[in-house]
Amino acid sequence: MKTRERIIAAVVRAFNEKGYHAFSLADLAQQCSMSRGNLAYHYKYKEDILDDIAVQLDKEIKSFFEKRKGYPAFYNLSLDIQTCRHLQKNYPFVFRDMSVLEHDSIKEVMTKWSKAVIKRNLEAFAYGIEIGNLKPEPFDGLYYQLSVNTWMITYYWVAQEAVREVGNLEEAEKMAWAVIIPHFTEAGMQAFFKYYGADYVKNLGIPIQQFIDLKHLI
Repeated sequence: MKTRERIIAAVVRAFNEKGYHAFSLADLAQQCSMSRGNLAYHYKYKEDILDDIAVQLDKEIKSFFEKRKGYPAFYNLSLDIQTCRHLQKNYPFVFRDMSVLEHDSIKEVMTKWSKAVIKRNLEAFAYGIEIGNLKPEPFDGLYYQLSVNTWMITYYWVAQEAVREVGNLEEAEKMAWAVIIPHFTEAGMQAFFKYYGADYVKNLGIPIQQFIDLKHLI
């Protein structure tokens, strides 16, 4: 492993554990088992390290993108969700800190990626309508909103997990599909079941009937 790669790996581990602002450059040198001067030779400022982390993020996003199918498919939505979960697992400090997200190089990567995901969602929904798997748009803009909502569910998954403390009881992918499934036609549902299996929708969450039955106790 090259020196800069070793530095980035150690710094990402440190940031993930305690956050970006918890470390000075001297602290990071200690995390990298080197002198501050040696670290400064490679990175004069902490912000310079973020720039190289942004490059690494971009490379990992592109590696997932290369696995996409060349046409709208359930697989592609799942892959976009997997991409997001991969980044959240390996770089949680990025998603938890708005000051990091606002850093120019990080923001550029995240903005480009997010816009691409939303655009791909729209393309998939348009294709779904054309082939009869999705219902026609009942009013202008609904599928645009759905494209953004689907992205938001996965993008902010780490933050909501921390706030709600649900652990592994819920899945980002199921949450995303839960907002899309009501817009499927019968043909769309059959295509969905063919890909995921009919059992996929049997455990989306707490049945609403449970709340209806117990509402007198609330």
